[in-house]
Amino acid sequence: MEESAKRRRTGGNDGTAGGASSTDASTEGQEAATSWRHDYEVFLSFRGPDTRQGFTDFLYRSLKRVGIRTFRDDDELPMGGKIGPELFEAIEQSKILIPIFSKGYASSEWCLNELVRMVECQENERQKIMPIFYDVAPSEVRCQTGKYEEVFRSHEEQYDRDTICKWKAALSAVAAKKGWDLLSKTTRREGEFAEEVTEQVFRELKQAYLAVSDHLVSVDNDVDAIMEVIGAPTSETQIIGIHGMGGVGKTTIAKIIYNKLSSNFNNCCFLANIRETSITCLQKQLISDILKVKQMDINNKDDGIGTIKKMLSNERVLLLLDDVEQDNHIDALVGKRDWFGRGSKIIITTRRKDILYFPKVDCTYEVSVMDDDRSLQLFSKHAFRRNSPLDEDMDRSIKAIRIAQGLPLALEVIGSLLCRTEKEKWDGQLKDWEYFLPKDVMSTLKISYNALSPQEQCIFLDIACLFIGYDKDIVVHFWDARRGCPEVVIGALQNMSLIKIIEHNKVWMHDLLRDLGRGIVHQDNIREQSRVWDPKEGLDLLRKHKGEKRVEALRLKLDNHQQYRFSYEGFENLSHLRFLEVMKNLKVLDMSDCPLLERLPDSIGNLESLIEFDISNTSIKELPNSVEI
Repeated sequence: MEESAKRRRTGGNDGTAGGASSTDASTEGQEAATSWRHDYEVFLSFRGPDTRQGFTDFLYRSLKRVGIRTFRDDDELPMGGKIGPELFEAIEQSKILIPIFSKGYASSEWCLNELVRMVECQENERQKIMPIFYDVAPSEVRCQTGKYEEVFRSHEEQYDRDTICKWKAALSAVAAKKGWDLLSKTTRREGEFAEEVTEQVFRELKQAYLAVSDHLVSVDNDVDAIMEVIGAPTSETQIIGIHGMGGVGKTTIAKIIYNKLSSNFNNCCFLANIRETSITCLQKQLISDILKVKQMDINNKDDGIGTIKKMLSNERVLLLLDDVEQDNHIDALVGKRDWFGRGSKIIITTRRKDILYFPKVDCTYEVSVMDDDRSLQLFSKHAFRRNSPLDEDMDRSIKAIRIAQGLPLALEVIGSLLCRTEKEKWDGQLKDWEYFLPKDVMSTLKISYNALSPQEQCIFLDIACLFIGYDKDIVVHFWDARRGCPEVVIGALQNMSLIKIIEHNKVWMHDLLRDLGRGIVHQDNIREQSRVWDPKEGLDLLRKHKGEKRVEALRLKLDNHQQYRFSYEGFENLSHLRFLEVMKNLKVLDMSDCPLLERLPDSIGNLESLIEFDISNTSIKELPNSVEI
């Protein structure tokens, strides 16, 4: 008691989830501090004199035996460490927080402070509190009656009103949660009870919770919007689709929603990277996770469908299908609603909006890129390991978020790479990324491009190089039937989140997707390049490069203060030309003998200085309305 009293006066505790001294810490100095700092799965809060040698020890050893990383201070605090901050850090690291309420629990100020911190952590939706009522009734803790009432009379003489109110509020909040009531059990076999708790904790940890980044930036608006659509628990099965471009954060948002819902389900399953995994492997994992059995023999897709329909039809499940690419993925894993029990929730993430159609999917949500404030915060977490950059780093940080254009993946990759780079080299690195993004970003974005058909790839590249900001109804006339029905292809690109049609019917593409497309085209040398969007490169192509050229689309910009003369020879080897855009002061334009040239852009009517225009021996059948003859 004397030891405990001394520790209370110096800010320690008397055996709360901590209260014992660190007698088991055998190493010293830096090694001990390093070994202590790792994530825990469970934090035990208890008053040492009440339960340390009995029930808490049973529970700790039971949790440890099944591989659950559990914090209790007498095993885990490093020798000589400051108890308060380290205990709070352990609470923040742990996924499940278990206060063990005994008659003397509330007599420990440190127990009460831990409980307040638990409630604060739970409000961030990252942790779950699972209380145990060891030898007190839940109502005694919740209402602070009996022994708890007596203890608080003493506390009120020593502590201010705000502290007392925080403690009482935390007790009331935690005691109102569903937990284990050992006091009410007719036979108190504490070892068996510890095993029961361990089994439930194991299910919570191993079946439901999905890890998300430690550097997460608030996605509350997206999560709240989807949770509002999901609504209150219902007996009806719901299928929710989340779509958006690659790297925009669909999986992170889906995991957070999954974690929010998981406490309401006994059967949970997360199928990751579906696009890269065989269907039979996915079916095996689904059946194994829900029925909690070793993987069954599934010979083929149809065999798996039959087994899912037969064995899971009465199971109420929470299922997350991540990165779905094809209709047959959904058909083989979800099929119809009656494959699972009533009240099931199924979440699907995909780049393709078109596979999320009703009635198969109840509702869809598109994830958009981040605004500048959240972009800066996410970049800072990865580059500086803090929420915002120092003043001296602000200019470079703003350059970085402009390059990333709100794409979380790009912000994470750029921030992480700069974190490992000497600051003297940052300016050069950022300059390079203005033209060529890190390969990790581009490889993720290119997944969507690789999934396109050849016709869709062609039109994607045309838009990336030339047609961003154009009216959709105008640009569809640029493509002929050999590149598929333009309207259908435009729809496919929208479904893949590669383009959008925005206000005034304009075609929009994210800057990083634009850079991806232009990078693909730029891999060829200038004579082999199919599209030339840089006006200076276009002029050089006509004036300096002789011989056959494969260019199909060409943009020229003629300076108001210079005269440009192009001979027939400059254009004679442009036999593949489909599109030509010329700015302003052109006077003579001879496009004769370009048989593949079928249409002219409407903007050609803006060439106010044009006095001679030859389109003989081309495939042009009519002039744009903007051209007056």
